[in-house]
Amino acid sequence: MMRMQANIYADCHENDRGYQGAALELPATPYEVRDALQRARVPEGGGYTLEGAGGWPDFLWSALFGDTISGENALEELNLLADAVSRMDEMQAGIFEGAAALHMEETGKETVTLKELLNLSACLDDYEFQPGVTNDVSLGRACMEGGMLDIVESLPDEVAALLDPAKVGKALRNSDHGAFTPRGYVYRGSAAVRQDFYDGEHLPACGENHQGLLSLRIEKLDAPDADSGVWLELPADEKAIQWALLSVGEESFDACRIAEAKSIIPAFQYQLAGNEDIGKLNILAERLQELQREMPGELMLMKYKAVLELEQYSDLDMALDIAANLGCYDFGPDILSPDAYGEYVLQSAGIDTGDPAFSYFDFRGYGERQMEQAGYVFTPYGTVSRGGQEFVHEYTEQGQVSGQGMAME
Repeated sequence: MMRMQANIYADCHENDRGYQGAALELPATPYEVRDALQRARVPEGGGYTLEGAGGWPDFLWSALFGDTISGENALEELNLLADAVSRMDEMQAGIFEGAAALHMEETGKETVTLKELLNLSACLDDYEFQPGVTNDVSLGRACMEGGMLDIVESLPDEVAALLDPAKVGKALRNSDHGAFTPRGYVYRGSAAVRQDFYDGEHLPACGENHQGLLSLRIEKLDAPDADSGVWLELPADEKAIQWALLSVGEESFDACRIAEAKSIIPAFQYQLAGNEDIGKLNILAERLQELQREMPGELMLMKYKAVLELEQYSDLDMALDIAANLGCYDFGPDILSPDAYGEYVLQSAGIDTGDPAFSYFDFRGYGERQMEQAGYVFTPYGTVSRGGQEFVHEYTEQGQVSGQGMAME
C-alpha cells in the first residue's frame, strides 16, 4: 500500500520557539490521527495547517501543497484522499490525474480543492484512459489505427494515409474534451452527472472504524488466509470473548494468535501481536478506559504515552504496571520543545530573551541541559519525570521499570 506523509502545525503555536508540529503517515487510523493532533499540541477545536512531506504523486503535490492546507476537516479529508490513492493501481492513478486536469480545464482554475479531489476519486469509472498516449501525435496515430474518430473511419485508405496524425489527435482531443497526462490520455466516457459523495461537511468513513481501546484480530494458529479471523474489541465482557472464540472455531485462545492490533496508544499496534495474553490485554484496555475517564481531553492518556517513552516500554507487564502507577510521574504537557523550556527558564529569572543579544543563543542546548538538571525528559507529548511516590509492582519485577537512569524503587 502506498504511504504518504503530512506535517501538522497548530495555529496557536505557530510563533513559539522550537515548535516543530507533528508528522503523520497517511492513510492513518482515527487513533493515529488523534495522536498526531496531540503531538502537534492542537487544542480541542483549535485550528491547524497541513504541509506535504513526501510520498504524494507529483500531480497531487502540485495541486494540494502549493500552499498550506487548513480547515476544520482538513486532516480527515487529506487522510480520506490518501486512503483512496493508496488503493489505486497504475491505471486508476492515471485516470485520476487526467480527471483532475480535465476538471481544472473545465473550471478555468489552476488548482483543485481537497473536496473536488475526493469527489473525483470516487467517479473514476466515468472516464476512459489510453495509457502511453501522451500527445496529439500518438493520439492521432491511435485514432487512425483504431477507428476512434468517425470522420477518419469514413475516409478511403489512400486519403486517410495522407492525414497529419497531430491534427487528427488534436481534433479527437477537442471532440472528447480530453487531456494528456504523463501516463496517458483521459477523457470522460460517461455523460451521466453523479451526485458528489462528499458534501464538504459529512465525512465518509475512512478504513476500519474500531471501537475498542485495544482492537485485536484473532485467528487460528494454522489459519491459511492472510486476512482471516475476527476482530475483538477490548475491553470486552465474557460474552464478547466467547463470541470471538466461537467465530474462529476454537474453545480457548491457546490455539489462536493475534494477527493484527489497533490501539488508542499507537505504540501498541506494532508490539501487541503473536501470543500475548489476551486476558492481560483486556485488563490493560480496562485501565486505559479508566485513564480516559479520569481527566477531560485525554490528558491522562497523553501522560501515559509520555511515560511509556520515558520508561522505554518493552512488554505487556510493564505497560500494565505503568498504567496503574501514573501518580509516580510528573507531566508537563505545556512544554512544546527544549527550546521553549530554555526560554521559559530564562524568562522566569527575569531575563528578556527578546534582546538582540539572544539572536544566536542556543536555546535548544540550554533547554536540554536545564531539563536534564531538573530530572525532566522531553517527549512528543510534553515533559515527564519520576516523582517521589513509590512504584507498586504488580506484574513487573522490582527494578524492572527504570526511567532514563532513574531507579524505580
